[in-house]
Amino acid sequence: MKPKPSFFSLLSLPKNLSHSAPLSSMAQTQISVDSNPPQDPPCCLDSPPRDLTAESHADRAWAYWKKMGRPRFLVAPMVDNSELPYRLLCRKYGAEAAYTPMLHSRIFTETEKYRKEEFTTCEEDRPLFVQFCAHDPDVLLEAARKVEPYCDYVDINLGCPQRIARRGYYGAFLMDNLPLVKSLVEKLALNLQVPVSCKIRLFPDLEDTLKYARMLEEAGCSLLAVHGRTRDEKDGKKFRADWKAIKAVKDAVKIPVLANGNVRHMDDVKDCLEETGVEGVLSAETLLENPAVFAGFRTAEWVSESEGANIDGKLDQADLVVEYLKLCEKYPVPWRMIRSHVHKLLGDWFRIQPHLREELNKQSILTFEFLYDMVDRLRATGTRIPLYLKDTQSELTAPSCTD
Repeated sequence: MKPKPSFFSLLSLPKNLSHSAPLSSMAQTQISVDSNPPQDPPCCLDSPPRDLTAESHADRAWAYWKKMGRPRFLVAPMVDNSELPYRLLCRKYGAEAAYTPMLHSRIFTETEKYRKEEFTTCEEDRPLFVQFCAHDPDVLLEAARKVEPYCDYVDINLGCPQRIARRGYYGAFLMDNLPLVKSLVEKLALNLQVPVSCKIRLFPDLEDTLKYARMLEEAGCSLLAVHGRTRDEKDGKKFRADWKAIKAVKDAVKIPVLANGNVRHMDDVKDCLEETGVEGVLSAETLLENPAVFAGFRTAEWVSESEGANIDGKLDQADLVVEYLKLCEKYPVPWRMIRSHVHKLLGDWFRIQPHLREELNKQSILTFEFLYDMVDRLRATGTRIPLYLKDTQSELTAPSCTD
């Protein structure tokens, strides 16, 4: 695996990153779970751990994480929004690993159409976490076995706080049944060739959260992603993620830990890594508006928070929409996902040109021709909303005080 660039080199646009680089340089063979599985096993270390001591389990978890290159900038799992084309777009702009959207384990095992539409990957799509929701260990294992040849971790969604998760009895609502959670993790850890990861939310009481994290580690979880909000704190704009609680989890377990919450730009990424001591940071909502965030780009909304000067990054969300659409032509996904991304990426533009948003909403059937034409029409209005980069050159040439 290629060595990762240093953290600080990603606070500005990396020298080897060109947003005009041809997308055709990426592998173009789309893989689904009903394809012939690869002959070689995925990036795994020997067989799954069985009856290991806590120390040896942690050692194996760390060895695996290091073998993957210790990715720090990750695309979080987003229902209908972290599909293959968007993952590839985010990877092009600095993301070092990614999660699939949450997949429903029962439907995944029962329905071929669901598998083909909801999970696809390709050679460039690694490291990859495939996330499932579940409440039946046997069904979860059956689903996980279908994807393990194509991923680096199978992840269990223990953090979804939405009503659909309550009705389906999965996600954060399994926090009320810890024996079941433990059985889900153990079932996978004892039977898969790839490690198990879990994404969790906080309990209102910190000590309960720490007990929860230790239980998951003991059950065989090899990596823990912590969303720094409780199950009831659904509104990310209203409730700040608790980085101190994430740090406490990091200190309480021996396996790698990732943080999720409060990441709007790379200054936040830097602060989160420093304050929590975690191995990596997940971004979700920010990436939906700005898939280039991990390359140092930020929207105008967050320019005022940046220390120092900012410059036009010669990239905007309309450029990113075009890149995303080209990826979708190569790696087809359901149109509902494409529509969702176009709305989120062009939200600021649509506020200035609402008639184009209305035209998009009226289209019951979308085509690439319509969407490319819509972007051209937006540009023809003379509207441009750039993404910004830190002006590192001005910082380097700024006068310094000497005695």
